[in-house]
Amino acid sequence: MSSAPRTYWIDGRIVPSAEAHAPALSHGLHYGTSVFEGIRAYPTPRGTAIFRLDDHLRRLFASAEHYMLKIPYTLEELHDAVIETLRASGMNDAYIRPLAYFGDETIALAPGPRCSTHVVFAVFGFPPLMQDAPGARATISPIQKFSSKAMPATIKAGGHYTNSVLALHDAAKRGFDEAVLLNVRGEVAEGSGENIFIVKDGVAITNDASADILYGITRDSILTICAREGIPTAIAPLTVADLLAADEAFFTGTAAEVIPILCVDDKVFSDDRPITARLRTTYANAVRGGDPRFEDWLTYT
Repeated sequence: MSSAPRTYWIDGRIVPSAEAHAPALSHGLHYGTSVFEGIRAYPTPRGTAIFRLDDHLRRLFASAEHYMLKIPYTLEELHDAVIETLRASGMNDAYIRPLAYFGDETIALAPGPRCSTHVVFAVFGFPPLMQDAPGARATISPIQKFSSKAMPATIKAGGHYTNSVLALHDAAKRGFDEAVLLNVRGEVAEGSGENIFIVKDGVAITNDASADILYGITRDSILTICAREGIPTAIAPLTVADLLAADEAFFTGTAAEVIPILCVDDKVFSDDRPITARLRTTYANAVRGGDPRFEDWLTYT
């Protein structure tokens, strides 16, 4: 990925890759005081489309407000900047990374009143996770998901993801593709960067913020697709026993899209995954402009 072309918009203008650097003493670099999003752009029959752009930007603003990052642009200005950056990249199948972070005016632990806020958009190629694999082999992680009483899980902040880094490193060292993090109560929380659904007796079940999860935009999309496809859903805490007794299980996320969970440690799920397969196909069709029911999710460039 490091050799792939990247296009950057930084603080109001497109900049050459060689100039796309943050100062070495940036507060966001030292303490993880940054917020970010992951957005996908897809080729469609009508041209390049960005998936749920404004929903991602609204979450970026909400995360920034929590950390007292003062984004000096309106949502509409950032909306236009994303389109500008994507067009400048010349790509029609791309990953878009918005980032807002505190600058280098201070390394004190309360940067809000003293530090500037910088905004970056990066556009680059990033294929869906495990796109050539039948699914993910997962493990229950010994790394606990942080409590929202410590750091709010519904905020997508840079420093929060050190938790995920530890869990995924551990899973990879033990030969797995993904980690399942448990919360402080021992319930299933989420993957390292994805939400989790299980399917039991034809019902798609996922948890909510009470389980210390990020409210994923793909998660929300899958719940909407279920409603329109007539697939019953439930929102409830998930125990490890629930996960292991499920008929099907899958991860959802911007990079992951919809990924079947093949196994959790020694538990191997059936190859018969009708609900997961249906949702995976419908979602892939929707984001690529093939389903008019979900046209309002797409911003054409």
